[in-house]
Amino acid sequence: MKLTVLGGGGVRSAFLAKSLAYNAHRIGLEKVVFLDSSEDNLSIFGEIARYIFETIRPDIEFSLTTDPVTALQGANYVITTLRVGGDESRIRDERIALDHNTLGQETTGAGGFAMAMRSIPAILDYCRLIEEHAASDAILFNFTNPSGLVTEAIIKSGFKRRVYGICDAPSELIRELPAILDCEESELQVECYGLNHFSWFTHFTVRGEDVTDQLISSPDLYSKTAMQYFSPELVRLCDKQLLNEYLYYYYYKEEALQAIKDSGETRGEQIARINHEMRQDLRRIDVKTNPAEAFDIWMRHYLRRENSYMQNESQQEKFHTREPLTLQQFIEEPDSGGYAGVALDILEAVNSNTTKRIVVSISNNDTLDFLRPDDVIEISCDLSKEGLKPVKPIHVPTAQKNMISCVKEYERLAVAAILNQDRTLAVRALMAHPLVGSWSLAEKLVAAYLQGPQFQNWK
Repeated sequence: MKLTVLGGGGVRSAFLAKSLAYNAHRIGLEKVVFLDSSEDNLSIFGEIARYIFETIRPDIEFSLTTDPVTALQGANYVITTLRVGGDESRIRDERIALDHNTLGQETTGAGGFAMAMRSIPAILDYCRLIEEHAASDAILFNFTNPSGLVTEAIIKSGFKRRVYGICDAPSELIRELPAILDCEESELQVECYGLNHFSWFTHFTVRGEDVTDQLISSPDLYSKTAMQYFSPELVRLCDKQLLNEYLYYYYYKEEALQAIKDSGETRGEQIARINHEMRQDLRRIDVKTNPAEAFDIWMRHYLRRENSYMQNESQQEKFHTREPLTLQQFIEEPDSGGYAGVALDILEAVNSNTTKRIVVSISNNDTLDFLRPDDVIEISCDLSKEGLKPVKPIHVPTAQKNMISCVKEYERLAVAAILNQDRTLAVRALMAHPLVGSWSLAEKLVAAYLQGPQFQNWK
């Protein structure tokens, strides 16, 4: 079996390489290819990933390439993890939004739309190559942000292979809860529903017993998990449902906006600065011949990114901060499955007699009865050799239904606008988004985001 990663020269490639190497036996991997359009990225982050993979699984062929046809030829599994336009485009997206006094987080609101304008055309180009060169039964796993929008665009473009949208945010929160409830991860069941970066968690049971009240009344929930950004009172107002961390930008809109302004630096600018300093340090050595030193440099700078997550926006220190590891420690540390875990679970399920619950973005069909069948939703699914069975949430409060319906209308219009390169639909999309919600503001944002030669065919 051959697996190809599109965007394999990204800063997080080391994690993906480790996860794939440790779990290769689960899906019969014989060949892995990391593709990136940037030779520079491959020579730095790709080489670190190569060393990690080959140290763990020297028996499996691993290669780096900038040639998409070579990468996709005969591929059985494809993972996309692209950042089209790089850090510079993210900075522009966020600054344009802030200049118009609105939130521009990279995957949310106006910033998310601008990112989708670049991500979707690039992904669809790769989808055409997948249909031409990959195996006839190839499966696509989309990690490219904004994941829900991109996954919906892939499906609505007529792509003929199976596709799943994957985000690690829901799984990370769920993995934090057993420590609060003093149980094993396998004993806890949770229902997640909504849209990507716009979901809620409900119906918490341990060994079949409802533990919702115990969970939401625990002070540790609000200090030792991703729920640290939310008030217990807000959770009660949400019918005792937990919140995806990205809902902070909706429930604390004015606080997040002011905090970003006060910080003097957007998250995109912060990431770009850290990445620039990382690259400068890494260019002083030969990554290929000094993998341990290269890894130490990468790890030091990567943790500056990771441990400062959401600090500017929330004015809070992140509770779960990571400590640096040496290359040997990183390789020897058991793999949590995080970055690629959901994809591997899906691929392994066909040969398994067990059932596991995962969170994935797929077509709604009749799961959420207040949305359309072809809408892409983020939903808990019970996974077995029979396939994915979406878990219908027991209760979706009216407030959540209304919020999801509103953002989904934005997503439908945004996908249609990008697929048709239609400026009017783009304005309608941002008008529908609750973080914009204004014709005059949407007009200005679309005009600003459409500046540039890559958008000259928009009408």
